[in-house]
Amino acid sequence: MGFSTIIAFILGRYTATIKGNILSLPESSHIFVYNRSFAEGSAEADDLWEGLFPQQHGFFTHPTIAPQRSTFSVYHYLHCLNGIRQGYWLIHDVAMAGERLNESSVPMMLRPPHIRHCIDLLRHSLMCNPDLTIEVKDDSLGGVRGFGEEHKCIDWSELKQWTATWESHKSN
Repeated sequence: MGFSTIIAFILGRYTATIKGNILSLPESSHIFVYNRSFAEGSAEADDLWEGLFPQQHGFFTHPTIAPQRSTFSVYHYLHCLNGIRQGYWLIHDVAMAGERLNESSVPMMLRPPHIRHCIDLLRHSLMCNPDLTIEVKDDSLGGVRGFGEEHKCIDWSELKQWTATWESHKSN
């Protein structure tokens, strides 16, 4: 057994012990409402995405749950989803202008290796923490819309506030 295998096992065991609502944040019912603004390729959309994160992008230290600089996985997932959004619009805009894309001019976050990492990470996340909300089929659509159904959610503003509080904490 290699050193990296042992470290991965230990880290996996540690993270498994703190999984779940470790902060005891309040939960509430939330109906998903479509907000096209988050999907756009604009400066306004960039600002909306930036607003989802605390000031230091979710990195914090906490004496009990994160003695080393860490982040909650959800902030990583949002970073990834935002990168996929930005990559989509970059490619869309270049294609619509009839131009060619020079990969060296593309930020690392939008390059294929990072996007592949993000897609697989989001796949794992969705399979690990599936949202079991029932979505009723819309026969006129031939599927489901994903909006208008009630979900059980952690209070996002509470999570963001908790993280912001611990972002400035200095570990010993």
